Amino acid sequence: MRPHDGVDLARVGDAFVDDARDRTVKRGYLRHLVGASRVLDVGCGAGRFLDILKAAGIDCLGIDQSQAACAQCARLEHRVLHGDALVLLRRLHEERERFEGALLAHVVEHLPAASVLELFAAIGRVLTPGGKLVVVTPNVRNLIVLQEVFWLDPTHVRPYPRALLAQIGMAAGLHAVASYDDPATVPVRSPLRRAIASLRSVLSGADRSAPMDAVVVFTAPA
Repeated sequence: MRPHDGVDLARVGDAFVDDARDRTVKRGYLRHLVGASRVLDVGCGAGRFLDILKAAGIDCLGIDQSQAACAQCARLEHRVLHGDALVLLRRLHEERERFEGALLAHVVEHLPAASVLELFAAIGRVLTPGGKLVVVTPNVRNLIVLQEVFWLDPTHVRPYPRALLAQIGMAAGLHAVASYDDPATVPVRSPLRRAIASLRSVLSGADRSAPMDAVVVFTAPA
């Protein structure tokens, strides 16, 4: 059976993303990029983080393989490159483009481990010495994320626990300097539902109340 012509599976999961909350969460990434004058967003999507960087006065460049997403970024007057991230990163490296920071948000879970290793190394080559790479992925320590939310995106390949991301980053020549579950992504619930979820977590030993995103921050070698 042929997939429906014109359907971009990478965009199907967008229906489950709250735009306003996503922007709030992404503003929090700026604290890892203090002092950065130029930042790369790999997998920039519709450009929410590019909007935030631009508002903060930071020069930025986006990369995305979705033509529709790149068109949306272009309408917002962002500089964006359309195509395969590894090919584009190789070109940026050859052109001696350098960045003090980079964001890789909700990308790794779409890739097998060998590709994540290659992507980390490629980003590391375009970072300045000491430049930061912020990696964000679904937090599978939260059982609800692992059992349901992760699979709402049909293009997800596998989950990546923070410990594994840290090891892959080090194998790619980066240094892990921070690793945490992002408190800005704690599930939104009423006080009663929050209490019930916490109680169920305690009784079952499986966390249903943890933040929904995990973050690992790397630096490029000085």
